[in-house]
Amino acid sequence: MSLFTHAVAPTRFPRKTLFTALGLALSVNAFAGFPTLYGKVQITAGQYDFEKLDFSTPTALTGATNTTPELDNFNVESIGSRLGVQGDFDAAAGVNVFYRIEYGVDFDNGTNTNTRELVQRNIFGGIRGEWGAILAGKNDTPLRSLAGRNGTIVKNSFVPAVQKTDIDRFNEAPLADIGTYLVGENRPDNVIQYTSPILLGGLEINIAAIQSEETGVAVKNNQGQVTSAQDDNEFASGQSISVGYGKTGWFVGAAYESNVATSDVARVVGEVTLGPVKLGAIYQTAERHDDTDVLGGFTSFVNATPTNTGTQYGINPLGEWDGTASSGTNHTSYKEQDGYVLNGVWKISGPWSAKFQYANSTSTPINTAYKDVELDALALGLDYALNDVTRIFTYYADVEAQGDAAISTKATTDNIAAVGIDFRF
Repeated sequence: MSLFTHAVAPTRFPRKTLFTALGLALSVNAFAGFPTLYGKVQITAGQYDFEKLDFSTPTALTGATNTTPELDNFNVESIGSRLGVQGDFDAAAGVNVFYRIEYGVDFDNGTNTNTRELVQRNIFGGIRGEWGAILAGKNDTPLRSLAGRNGTIVKNSFVPAVQKTDIDRFNEAPLADIGTYLVGENRPDNVIQYTSPILLGGLEINIAAIQSEETGVAVKNNQGQVTSAQDDNEFASGQSISVGYGKTGWFVGAAYESNVATSDVARVVGEVTLGPVKLGAIYQTAERHDDTDVLGGFTSFVNATPTNTGTQYGINPLGEWDGTASSGTNHTSYKEQDGYVLNGVWKISGPWSAKFQYANSTSTPINTAYKDVELDALALGLDYALNDVTRIFTYYADVEAQGDAAISTKATTDNIAAVGIDFRF
């Protein structure tokens, strides 16, 4: 008799018991090395009104005196939604192994910008101890993480976090994420990173070495679009470092990175809590790494498809002010950028919170025949927290771009008004 057809009567378990057992298996103590399932669902529904320059011919780069609609849609978007597993276990005395596998999930139509159901986010493995942590994989750079929640790239207690909230108040919201105004929001491959333990009661240091692995791999922005090629082939062809210090009620930090998305960027951030109000600020300066490079990583965090696309693409507010033929791509040919963000959140009462953000950046085209492009942006939001992990929110974002009068005598204005829900598990 086969071992698979033993005559003992089968034991039947109630379906509820099976699901309970599965849940326990996924959340069992990390000592056993089992992963914890986690995720985030963030969906918005809103009206998008974008403009682009109205050139006399599809191939014209100059001479616009008016604008025309680029996007006039009511859209449902999944923004920053994700699903992942993570865990850790003790490998030896004083040595702990940790890992994370995280993918972006598009809840509105089932496909991401790569036309697939899943897109890689932070995926890494590493070891930690009293001396800090080392990880390898795909991960946000220390410069990007400096403005993010917890102030550390190794979250969820793998390494103690500096005390701060998300200075990017409208993180991943179309037209309101700081990446709309500033370059530097990069999540590169082939990262080796060291994170220090918390020193002096609140100091944390992150150092990342980013490899090109002799491939000349094309650098992509957060929308998966190729922006430039990484041709250096030595160890740590790109480097990113951040230093942050935080206590209850305040946080300051600085970061610098070289040759990440072919850009060199310096960023300073700060946050202070004054009763029910938190105020934040970011200042940044960036330039292309080499004279043959362009600044990389421009995006608007907008996944919607334009209704009236031509040679010039206005989905990125800076995309048509560089004096360069776009020819069917979301082109941005700039060599320098300076900018700042001022924002705050006010806990009004109970579950209600109000948010504001103002941003300004000045970008210098590679084409020296044209003057700098100035971008002014405003975002306002209202949150209602149902509990610690669930909120209903609404926000309005407006971005105006104005460049050389030879390109256009009229500025372009893009805006979004949306409502949404955000919950974590």
